[in-house]
Amino acid sequence: MANIRENTKNGKVVSYRFTACMERDVRGKQVRKYTTWTPPEGLTPAKAKKAAERAADAWEQEVRAEYQKEKELGDAYRLPPEKRHDDFVAFVNEMWLPLQIRGGDAKPSTVAFYEFMAKPITDYFNGAVLQEISPVEIQKYLTYLRTEYKTRSGKPLSPKSLRHQYVTLNVIFGYAAEQEMLVKNPMEKVTAPKKDKNPVDALTKEQAARLFALLPTLPLDFHCMMNLLVTSGIRRGECIGLKWSDIDEKNRTISVSRNVVYNPRGGVIVSTPKTAKSIRTVPIMENTLRLLQEYRKQMQAEHPSTILKNAFIFPRKEDIFAPHDPSAVTRRVKRFMKLNGFPDLSPHDLRHSCATLLLSQGADIKSVQEILGHADASTTLNFYVKADLQQMQAATEKYAAAFNL
Repeated sequence: MANIRENTKNGKVVSYRFTACMERDVRGKQVRKYTTWTPPEGLTPAKAKKAAERAADAWEQEVRAEYQKEKELGDAYRLPPEKRHDDFVAFVNEMWLPLQIRGGDAKPSTVAFYEFMAKPITDYFNGAVLQEISPVEIQKYLTYLRTEYKTRSGKPLSPKSLRHQYVTLNVIFGYAAEQEMLVKNPMEKVTAPKKDKNPVDALTKEQAARLFALLPTLPLDFHCMMNLLVTSGIRRGECIGLKWSDIDEKNRTISVSRNVVYNPRGGVIVSTPKTAKSIRTVPIMENTLRLLQEYRKQMQAEHPSTILKNAFIFPRKEDIFAPHDPSAVTRRVKRFMKLNGFPDLSPHDLRHSCATLLLSQGADIKSVQEILGHADASTTLNFYVKADLQQMQAATEKYAAAFNL
């Protein structure tokens, strides 16, 4: 017999949730079918309950017959989307995540991202039928995130995180549509949240000068790390993924081919950089190379019988062949910023600082794009190129001089 559950709103029953168990699969897990039934208007609560019981019986007989037919015919029979009643949470956790996200070639960081993004979605739509979620209900969810939802730290969701939620919903429903489980993808009629265009956080020229003056007071390993982050524009994970073999002293370059990330399930993982364009060779300053050479001598003295070639430049204390924890790097950088009166900048903000300082000194867009490893120059332009009043005045003076105006 189908299980019947009342769905109430403001103390009044508005619909009924039917659940029927078809059988147990080979793992002993129940194979369930779901639907939501709305009673006709004007019925008393007692009559509505009786009508729901009759409707549940009729629905259960229908879905059992369809399920049996599906079993008998196997792959030759597929239930059409208009007759499907798939539990949304079961679809996300038992089909979308294991097959499309974990079962593909996604990086561990991407898998962790979608697992994290899916949690509030499944919490909100718990009990919903996949095929019955409308564009309006999805839009209500996005409004709820923007106006009511709070993160674990008690803060409202940022515009960037709201965009991430929208993207995740697109991927979930897009996959359901690909599998022919939907008559129509509801996301086609959902308005995307607006992109937040906050200016990047970066050091000013004056702040950068003070930072460079303070770096020699730091331990040599941290001095080298900070110097690399702010002068080469590499990402945090790329920096701690560097090995001594990645340094080309003759050409004064470093090869970026690894990225270190933290995954809640797998811990600290060495992966590939963010995109194919992120695998690159980056020039380093002569001063940076000298610092690295000095630091390597120090490390070699600490490990006299070890060949450092395949060791990480910024390893864990207990094992030079294991990478540093990315979160520990962020904490160390932020602690330095706070202690020395700088803005609350992260390692990624030092990457931003490198780009803005390069551009302010006349570097061309294409060079900065290649140094940062951006796939498209438009990313560099949109994020970093902004003229101040002095630059605009200089541009107009050049224009005037060219035409004797």
